[in-house]
Amino acid sequence: MIKPWIPIAICTIFVTTSLHAYSAKGMVAYKKVCKQCHGSGFKGASMLESDEWEEMFEKRAEKLKRVHADDPDATRVLNSNYFKRHYQSLGNFLRNNGRDMGVVRSCDGLNCG
Repeated sequence: MIKPWIPIAICTIFVTTSLHAYSAKGMVAYKKVCKQCHGSGFKGASMLESDEWEEMFEKRAEKLKRVHADDPDATRVLNSNYFKRHYQSLGNFLRNNGRDMGVVRSCDGLNCG
């Protein structure tokens, strides 16, 4: 007989690992797409609150593209295939690390650079 806590433990480990990977994908996307203009990932994420990031990434990041419309380099990046493939993980990273999330992360060599 399977102990009742085993499936719960397996699900918890799976979800935690998946969320960490999703955040890591978002950090990598941030470094490739946003870092040149907005600085390190956690600095950039703290520019807006999580609900504001949510708005920016609705409808395939339409509002984010409007905000950057005057910058030809940003427009080129936001219309790239890379951005189209990774905007969801980027949006999740920025939402999860917005200025209202309560946890201020520090640079540790893996996350900042």
